[in-house]
Amino acid sequence: MNLHLLLPDLFWPQAAGAEPYRGVGVPALETLLGRGAARRSPGASLEQWFADEYGIEPRHDQPFGPLALLGDGGEPSQHFWLAADPVHLTVHRDQLVLAEASRLHLAREEADALTDRLNAHFGGGGIHFVAPRPQRWYLRAAEEPRIRTTPTAAVAGRRIDSFLPSGTDGKRWRGILNEMQMALHGHPCNEAREARGELPVNSVWLWGAGRMPALTGTAPYGAVWSGHPLALGVAAATGAMRHALPPSGDRWLGEMAEARGDHENPLVVLDGLRTAACYRDVAGWRDALHGIERDWLAPLLAGLRAGKLTQITLHALGCDFSCVAVAARVDLVKFWRRAKRLSSYA
Repeated sequence: MNLHLLLPDLFWPQAAGAEPYRGVGVPALETLLGRGAARRSPGASLEQWFADEYGIEPRHDQPFGPLALLGDGGEPSQHFWLAADPVHLTVHRDQLVLAEASRLHLAREEADALTDRLNAHFGGGGIHFVAPRPQRWYLRAAEEPRIRTTPTAAVAGRRIDSFLPSGTDGKRWRGILNEMQMALHGHPCNEAREARGELPVNSVWLWGAGRMPALTGTAPYGAVWSGHPLALGVAAATGAMRHALPPSGDRWLGEMAEARGDHENPLVVLDGLRTAACYRDVAGWRDALHGIERDWLAPLLAGLRAGKLTQITLHALGCDFSCVAVAARVDLVKFWRRAKRLSSYA
């Protein structure tokens, strides 16, 4: 069995140098990167990796919105959809800086109250919000949004001015975004949040506009384990098996043993580095990486040594460069291929 591991945000921007990797002890990760066959590849985000792997072609924008909605249990049908993530915008040096949903800790009733306000504001204007998860909202548009957008994860912790919707309808949708901010301003839910010392939801972030794409051809992965809606959405769109991410590699190996090898070419998405990487939180990123090493990479490497897996293909992503490393069981005894320290990839 060839297990594919997707590890977004492993490599920091090259301008950061080796400092983010200082003091990071990840021998299992370094073994997987160094002992097998590895090749460098262009930098990619999680979203772009899925677009490339599944052949998702943009019309005006990459249609990640309807795919993520499908992964969140919604039914996109043939409507136009955008992801419309609840966010907080704060003024910093005359610029608006975005904090995404992990900083908000929205409750179900709050998400319902805020999306109800937005739906009441737009009424019959061809815009309708749904919130299948408190932290993930979606917008259905009556007309095709001819815009180009940027995923929320790429904007978190940054100034938004250069990431606002652009393209043929960019001006119109920037105006709609301003209307959303006005509708959310002064909402009793936000006033209550501020009184508790929490960030109000004073805007949404729009991205991934389009209709549900037809993902034809053979699915590259027969089963996908993930907590990310886009990963689960592309799995559903291609007829692959979808599973929640278990807490550890040991648990995953146990599930696979019970499945008796029914899952062909499995993909496990380990996106636990994303939030810390978004905010350039080096300490948080190191802690998350050590957790992934302990809970996932070390057990899976032990499974490879024990013959429970025949091969692990690691897709390690970064914004400037990525790396695909293929480690078979036989590669683990090639002592002349020394595993390099993670900092050497900087």
